Amino acid sequence: MKRQEKILRGLIVITALAVFAAGAFAQNAAQQQQQQLQQQQMLRLQTMTQRMTQLQERAQNLVQNLDRKMAQTQTRARTETQAKVEAQIRALKQMGEGTSEMAGEIKGNLEQWREMYRNRELFQDKAMTKDMNQVQNRLEKAANELDEMLKVMERLANRLKINA
Repeated sequence: MKRQEKILRGLIVITALAVFAAGAFAQNAAQQQQQQLQQQQMLRLQTMTQRMTQLQERAQNLVQNLDRKMAQTQTRARTETQAKVEAQIRALKQMGEGTSEMAGEIKGNLEQWREMYRNRELFQDKAMTKDMNQVQNRLEKAANELDEMLKVMERLANRLKINA
């Protein structure tokens, strides 16, 4: 009888250890998955920040290009058509400056978001995680729209004729 009790106790201890080990393994796997997800999100943020830097530089290049075009129109004899082109260049230049500022603001928002993302406590709540992901998606959407707008502005700048 004592032998059976010892065997039964041994089985209970082994079962308890197995359950504990399985639970610890499952928790560890979940933590690893969460870490991988966070690393992917951080990489995505870094890529978006770099993209915003590139957009900002493109917008600044557009403004510089328009400055050169403006200088070229001013060195030539002014005709009515050239005055109109000059006004278009000025307007497009202001839009380019604004676009550059927007890219800088979005980049700043991305950096703030990255700091929030590093606070792992925020991601314990599924609703908070969902909202944080929505913020990131919206920032990415804004970056895409800004990129498309800048492409159109660059095409417009290339189409402006200096010597009409």
